[in-house]
Amino acid sequence: MRHQANWSSLGCTVQGVKSPWKLVGISSWLLVTAGITCAAIASRSVGKSTWWLGPESNPTFPLLWLLPFLMPIVSIIAIIKLPRIAGYVGIGCSIVLAGVAVGDISGTPGVAIIEGIVAVSALFISIATFAGRSHN
Repeated sequence: MRHQANWSSLGCTVQGVKSPWKLVGISSWLLVTAGITCAAIASRSVGKSTWWLGPESNPTFPLLWLLPFLMPIVSIIAIIKLPRIAGYVGIGCSIVLAGVAVGDISGTPGVAIIEGIVAVSALFISIATFAGRSHN
């Protein structure tokens, strides 16, 4: 007989995304945040800043810096609070991240590749979230 984990004792009985998938989804989006951070640090290190950061001598509006980092936050909130639509929200957020990467193609193509890989990874995470949905 195969043993099934009882996640209800941990208070993880919401309908939508099953609790082990919640952990995977949240962890994955935190890794997306780390990838975006690495891209930002790399762009500053080589002296060719992304369009959303701007050069160090003339940085962009500070709220624009948050744009790529807002997408993982929105996705994590969707996984926790709106599990039924978390996959769709994640797909939308990955499309926004892809748009951020497209904006960097002309100015910083190397960083755009990193951002594009992160955006594709985020898309795969979002698609995998559908596998963790309960069908109640």
